[in-house]
Amino acid sequence: MTLRTLRRLTSLAWLVLLATAANVLLTVSSVAAQDVPVPPEDRPAASLAADPPARVGRLTALSGAVSFEPASDTEWGAAEPNRPVTTGDRVWSDTAGRAEIEMGNAAVRVWHETELDITRLDDNSLQLRLPQGSVTVRFSTFVDGETAEIDAPSAAVTLGSTGEYRVDVSPDGATTTVTVHSGSAEVTSAGSSFALAAHQSATIHGDSSPTYNVAEEPAADDFDQWASSRDEVADRAPRRYVPNDMPGVEDLDDNGSWDNDANYGPVWYPTVVEAGWAPYHTGHWAWVGPWGWTWVDDASWGWAPFHYGRWAYVNDRWGWCPGRVIAPAVYAPGLVVFVGGAGWGASAGFGPGGGVGWFPLGPEEVYRPAYRVSDTYIRRVNITNVTNITNVTNITNVTNITYRNRIVPNAVTAVPREAFISASPVNRVAVHVPDGEIRSAVVLGATAQVVPTHESLVARPAGTAFTRPPENVSRRAVVAVHAPPPAPVSFAAQEHALSTNGGRPLAPTQLATIRHAMPAATTSRALPVRSAGTILANGATLKPARAGLPAVRPAFETGTLARPVTPPPSVSAPRPSVTQRPAEQVAPRPQETTPATPTNEVTATRVPAAVTTTARPPAGRAPVRTASPSLNASYVAERTQMESRHEQQYAKPPKGMSSDALSEQQQSEHNELDTRYHQAAGAGKTTMPPRAAPRAASHSPSSPPSKHK
Repeated sequence: MTLRTLRRLTSLAWLVLLATAANVLLTVSSVAAQDVPVPPEDRPAASLAADPPARVGRLTALSGAVSFEPASDTEWGAAEPNRPVTTGDRVWSDTAGRAEIEMGNAAVRVWHETELDITRLDDNSLQLRLPQGSVTVRFSTFVDGETAEIDAPSAAVTLGSTGEYRVDVSPDGATTTVTVHSGSAEVTSAGSSFALAAHQSATIHGDSSPTYNVAEEPAADDFDQWASSRDEVADRAPRRYVPNDMPGVEDLDDNGSWDNDANYGPVWYPTVVEAGWAPYHTGHWAWVGPWGWTWVDDASWGWAPFHYGRWAYVNDRWGWCPGRVIAPAVYAPGLVVFVGGAGWGASAGFGPGGGVGWFPLGPEEVYRPAYRVSDTYIRRVNITNVTNITNVTNITNVTNITYRNRIVPNAVTAVPREAFISASPVNRVAVHVPDGEIRSAVVLGATAQVVPTHESLVARPAGTAFTRPPENVSRRAVVAVHAPPPAPVSFAAQEHALSTNGGRPLAPTQLATIRHAMPAATTSRALPVRSAGTILANGATLKPARAGLPAVRPAFETGTLARPVTPPPSVSAPRPSVTQRPAEQVAPRPQETTPATPTNEVTATRVPAAVTTTARPPAGRAPVRTASPSLNASYVAERTQMESRHEQQYAKPPKGMSSDALSEQQQSEHNELDTRYHQAAGAGKTTMPPRAAPRAASHSPSSPPSKHK
């Protein structure tokens, strides 16, 4: 398929989703979950899919009782370190519990008796729902065009720049307190907004006739002190050999050392591992949408080395190779090659179900995801570790590749199939497989060919206690500036389609078909939310609690809070201190210069680092930009305009459009814009390509397809 054709198909992806939703109404009476078709595994089908985000959160710093509910589930389980966190996931921290979610340029800290729901998390958007409790959000960088908001019962808080913010919601949900330690924010409630600057705190009380007060930020309490201690951990971690937005890097220097290799460049070696250890051996596999089978490592440092880069066996020890620092980090669920297939390894003691095996990908070896993605995404997820990126999308036969790590002693880890499905700890159930069976095992690539079950979603180990948030808290309504994305489709509604999909995740078009064909009760929970930009039904608006407070303005009025101007999404920028004043973020940073190094992601090559005779840290390498400044500026302008329009549409939806239909339309526009940007960057364009004109047969925004309820 030509790039021109791929562009045309991807830019129409949102129209296809809406058309699919409308067409399914004609047959909804005869469609059931078990009848959802599974598209063939060809490139045209994959190119129509919305690529998953490159940015994913990571659970860390867990203490006390902390519970987790995946997006596609309706049951809580135990939170575990290094669990990926993405759109639709929920976290509950009980009495004395606390947790951190690291998200690249953002760190979210959760305090006692707090429910935090991840409404949206992608490359350019962070939207959190806080019905009760306390959170802090720290942005080490803030990308121009990025949106970030925290939605509470009394107000929605839009974060405006690099800085540190705290939001508290009282147990009864009646009072929301917003504190700006550094940065700037905008508070919106009942159709009105006001601005908060650094070292200010605002209290918004009530939902039927809300009032607000503004004062100086209060003295630091235990939560603030703990958040500061986490800041210190993040700030002392050097980012010399990895993109600035790669999570988990702060754990590496305390648990290993760096060295140069003539072939691989900077290599990180863990300090303490068990004898015979191999990567992807201490942890378990979990099913996480939209990526599918995902590795969750047990080691405290077990995030970055298992979701980015490659592993190499150097001088009788395993080392992690982050690759070239030329582009933002793109998350992968597990950079391994699966081996086995149906019935494999019966003679090795796996039991009647056979076994599943895997080994880590090595440098220059292509990762081809099991989930449906575009060719542009395949280049992005491989560019830092594969030099010959031009032909990476042409590799479709993974069975005839000579993988270097396959023959390394103990590199192949294998477990019984049932243990794999049930998220059992690998190091406790691993089975030794004779070398002959390993050599004869069928190479499956990134597809395990294992169908998940409900047990695969989240850890629920026997004897481990976990709690749930009170029902009145979970169902408590919040207000928002942006419409939430469509509610995730429950795993129960996906199960039959997954069973016929060969262990691959469902494509977005398949999920859309299920969502529209099935009654609302079979989709995952949709949490109550309404627009903060709408005046209340009783005519009440946000009022000051006392005289002398800054006046509010109508929500979404232009010019009150300047949007930050910082590096656009494809730029890898230094991490500034969060103590910078907001005014220092207004002017754009000067463009970095680099040595004569390729800047186009199709032609970039790696120059091996010099050979060293002693173990010493390699020199840092300057990042190379993969998109022109003019393309970035074009993207930011279009995205900012789109976000402003989305805010106003959510406050006043087009006539006849349901909230669900509006969410789908806006999500599709998000996907389409980002797809065009990444394709333009890959093709070396200097401006955003125009959006394809809607076809005559498509639905206009004012006439969306209705949904079956």
